[in-house]
Amino acid sequence: YGTFEEETMLVFNSPTLFFFLISENVKSKRFTRKFTFRFICLFATFFITAWLFRRSTFLAAVPVSRSHDQDYDAFRESRGLHDVDIASTDFSHIEKAETNPEMRDFLSWRLVDHPEDTDKRAKTLTRNEDIVEEAQRILVNLLQDLLGKAKHVMLIEIATYENKGDPAITVGEVMLLRRMNISIVFYCKSSICKNNTYVDKAVELNKNYGKDELVIVMQGGGNMVGYVYFDNIRKVYIEKFPDRKIVVFSQSIWLNKNNKADLEYCRHVYSNRSNVVLFMRDRQSLEIAKTNFKGTTLILAPDMAFGIGMVPRQMPPSYDIVWLKRVDYESSRYALPAFPSNLSVDVRDWGHWKSNDGQTDMEKSFLVATNGFQFLQRGRIVITDRLHGHILSTLMNIPHVLIDNAPHLKLSSFDKSWTTSLRNTIFVTNGTLALDAARELLKRYHNSLPSVGPTDMYVVPRI
Repeated sequence: YGTFEEETMLVFNSPTLFFFLISENVKSKRFTRKFTFRFICLFATFFITAWLFRRSTFLAAVPVSRSHDQDYDAFRESRGLHDVDIASTDFSHIEKAETNPEMRDFLSWRLVDHPEDTDKRAKTLTRNEDIVEEAQRILVNLLQDLLGKAKHVMLIEIATYENKGDPAITVGEVMLLRRMNISIVFYCKSSICKNNTYVDKAVELNKNYGKDELVIVMQGGGNMVGYVYFDNIRKVYIEKFPDRKIVVFSQSIWLNKNNKADLEYCRHVYSNRSNVVLFMRDRQSLEIAKTNFKGTTLILAPDMAFGIGMVPRQMPPSYDIVWLKRVDYESSRYALPAFPSNLSVDVRDWGHWKSNDGQTDMEKSFLVATNGFQFLQRGRIVITDRLHGHILSTLMNIPHVLIDNAPHLKLSSFDKSWTTSLRNTIFVTNGTLALDAARELLKRYHNSLPSVGPTDMYVVPRI
């Protein structure tokens, strides 16, 4: 076998040879005309399929529809929906297009020198594509300085469990690092990272790299302080590698009345760590960290799932509304309204929406994240109280309604920095308002949203 390009060229250069062989066999009566006709039809089907496959990309299938009026081919080319290996980390075109002098100045900043002002431009943007690109620009800007000369990283605690948002974070991290031509020389999933076998392997591997050749990066998410299991993982690696630069990707801090002891424990884990940089993905978390994690570098940074980039719809919706409603202890326990008979609605959390297993833990992360995208695009629009329901819907340009999870306010705090001006989202505080807002979005984007598939759908609340 040759390369993919060589195999594809063989398919495209073979018709002349194929028809020559067929005609010669027909002349010699080795093939009947009926057989020949069927064979030609079969070959034509294969040829067209191969051609379509050749034109596709992993995350850029032909979209069912789009809710913007931009030419899709130009959009696909301009937004980086091509081989991530050759995707540029040069965002100079943004500065050239910016007309606001203040923002042009901001775009020239080294953001590590302005760690609390990274959201200056993002909060003014209204289009999904611009918000996603700005998030990627911020992350690349920060990491280029923080990684320095290093071309290798260890990625600690990738997510393979069914909370689709965390695997999406993993995928965004991997794709962004790959875009920057950074190789991942070691990774471990969260359930095994603390095992001595993996810790010892990381320690041994670390010996192969000079001080500036390798950086340890840790999974982002919303599990700092509120989920001690994950803080314990980070503690192990922070203490094992006191002389190695460590970057903890974008995190939210989850405080509640029952985890004050966890906060005290985390003061010990994260304070006075001169080699550690903590990305905080919202200002609420940043302020908590500033108060409690003295002596450690803190930076406001967008969620790492933005590293995936824009993802077009790849299937027609099955419902008017997919309502992603969390049922764990971060839920605000809001009540569901009565649904009108003319709307098809599917209500559930996505933890029980099972994904395929992969051959490796990394493949599993990608499969779970992909399943999260599929879960959401079953709806013409989305209602959600999950942060990554919001982020993945943003990546797919699906209009959606956000319900804040009071009293924790994880969504509103994130939204204020990164997506507050996004034009195809509506922010509400309860289920009744969410349904009203969803109906407004269905009306506003009626002409650009794909139609529901089967016509016999019905309301299926599943909580």
